[in-house]
Amino acid sequence: MDENSSSGSKTTGIVVTIVVVIIGLVGAWYWFMYIPEQEAIEKARQEQRARQAAAARKKKREEEEAKKKVDYDRYIENGDREFEAESWEAAQSAYSEASSLFPEEQYPQDQLAFVNEKLATIAARSVPGTIKRITSATRRFYIIVSSSIDGDLAMDYANKMAEEGNSVRLIEPYDGQRFYRVSLGDYDTWDQATSSSTSFSTTDGDAPWILKY
Repeated sequence: MDENSSSGSKTTGIVVTIVVVIIGLVGAWYWFMYIPEQEAIEKARQEQRARQAAAARKKKREEEEAKKKVDYDRYIENGDREFEAESWEAAQSAYSEASSLFPEEQYPQDQLAFVNEKLATIAARSVPGTIKRITSATRRFYIIVSSSIDGDLAMDYANKMAEEGNSVRLIEPYDGQRFYRVSLGDYDTWDQATSSSTSFSTTDGDAPWILKY
């Protein structure tokens, strides 16, 4: 009876020991192999998702840049076409759109500067200028763009220049002369008048001349 009891106790002890060892091995496997392996798998999965997301963002940026380039080229083409046709407002709009897409590009900025200057000139000319009759000597230097013995013709041309926004001087005949002269600028010195005269032309397309009167 004692031998059987002792044998059963030993068997039980062995079984318990085996169970404890198995549990220990399973626990060790779980904590030191399975968990790190799952963490590594999850980390690799997250890194793959991050790479895929980065690749998707890069592709989207490239597609957006390609679309911007297509739009930019179209705006430049439209702007150049309107520029050639001297449709300044349409050209201004097209170049502005192009410049907003690629602000670092110099070409649309240069074109915009030129177009804006043209529009400013047109706007200035849309405001009627004035005509002042010069009936006596002023000791100033006048840029003469038209000379005529017909006072009505001279006034017609003066009105035309004034309608374009110019400040006009109509010099009446003096010292026995018969000519009416139309001036688009008067200055204190000969050098000032000469320097500014390059901006004008006469009725026959020649260069204007300077009159001191």
